[in-house]
Amino acid sequence: MKQHYTITAIAENKPGVLYRIADLLLRRKINIESLTVSEIEHKGMSRFTIVINAERDLVEKVGKQLYRIIEVTKVIESTDEELIPREIALIKVTAKKKDAREEIEQLVRLSKGRIIHVDKSYLVAEITGNEKEIDKLDELLQPFGIKEIVRSGRIAVFK
Repeated sequence: MKQHYTITAIAENKPGVLYRIADLLLRRKINIESLTVSEIEHKGMSRFTIVINAERDLVEKVGKQLYRIIEVTKVIESTDEELIPREIALIKVTAKKKDAREEIEQLVRLSKGRIIHVDKSYLVAEITGNEKEIDKLDELLQPFGIKEIVRSGRIAVFK
């Protein structure tokens, strides 16, 4: 049965590593739902957090194949239950009237977000949370008119 898996790969921070990881998934016809890469506490190393929707046996095969990439030093396949996942989103919402602005601000605050930019015709909200929390705020703000939404993709630590 397909489900969401997060593959965490620790690799040397060198040119071409991202390409080789993405190419491996492409050859297996696996769609990457989310991908974040950042340097970690160990100098010269990066953490790749990759979210895919696949069956368990395929995820295990991909994990083993990732180890064939010379720069990859560690791979962990995990389910959502094993992680504390987060994402950040910036949502630009139409807000021309004072009443709309106040209602948007209240919805953002209740969703544990904050307003980070105010303009004459729009507001920009920032929210950090899991995917469901961000989806919920997105849904609540839809009636006001979302001009733009940008999401970071998943980052996670293990429980």
